[in-house]
Amino acid sequence: MRRYLPPSPAPAVNTSTFDTRMERGISQADSTLHAQRKIVMFADLLGFAALTEKHPLDLQSLRNPDRLDVIFGDVFKAPNPLTHAFTEFHRAIKWALQISQMKHASTAITFSDSAFIATTLLHEAVGIAIYLMQSLLQRGVPIRIGIASGSFEAVRFRSDITFGGGDHAAHFLGNGVVRAHATESSGIKGCRILLHPSAVTLLDDPAHNPPVPDPQHVMHLECAAAERHNKAGVLHEINYWRLGPTDERNAWRALQDMWDESPEMQRHHYQATAEAINRMRILRGEASMNDFRRRTIPRASNMRHRR
Repeated sequence: MRRYLPPSPAPAVNTSTFDTRMERGISQADSTLHAQRKIVMFADLLGFAALTEKHPLDLQSLRNPDRLDVIFGDVFKAPNPLTHAFTEFHRAIKWALQISQMKHASTAITFSDSAFIATTLLHEAVGIAIYLMQSLLQRGVPIRIGIASGSFEAVRFRSDITFGGGDHAAHFLGNGVVRAHATESSGIKGCRILLHPSAVTLLDDPAHNPPVPDPQHVMHLECAAAERHNKAGVLHEINYWRLGPTDERNAWRALQDMWDESPEMQRHHYQATAEAINRMRILRGEASMNDFRRRTIPRASNMRHRR
């Protein structure tokens, strides 16, 4: 008969050693995680607070922005300027992202009257910014955009909708976010695409700024001398005035209409916009304008300077 032998005791485990190894492994894994360096743009709808105070919320139109009567206006009632600005802003962002995502990846976070968009390369963010500026100017919607380089991380998004309420959260951060916002709110007036110093350093990098004659070449210029003393150190802006004859005419007339309809305290934004557009046109071979309130915009007969 086989003699019964009790099982051997399990070897002792040094839990302190095990815990130390686990902590070391976790620490090594964490050390490989770094916030991504991105190009971050921040777009802000100008005058939104005043519109919200002045006009009622047209909930039917705001909740159904793609209906034809919202897009083209209701012939039986006057258009609501708040609804127009809000829906056009978000519609332009939607189209800009759809077009850009056929070429490159991006991360967009939109809320209320503003949006953050992150891309990998400078010329990608600039392309989105130019599309937004040109589209919205022609629709009579003023925006300003800041572009910066820096860290960006979208950590978590959450939305929990309940009857009569909801809990919505967008957790994202990075110094690229801070810099882009600071650039847009630097104190420089008007409809502009402003560059943070961190983005300016990338203009000499052909990956971020393809050389001429590449159509993605980033055209830029210095801000006016009086604007260079600002709290964000912004010295440069994007030349977004690259429009065909019809679009240029429509954008300029829309600018004049917004100028006419703006309250006295807001008119300096449109003066600054017109002055910036004049500098952009000069760099593209046009003659300087003397009257910024004219309804038509002159074009040079010699088009060789246009790129």
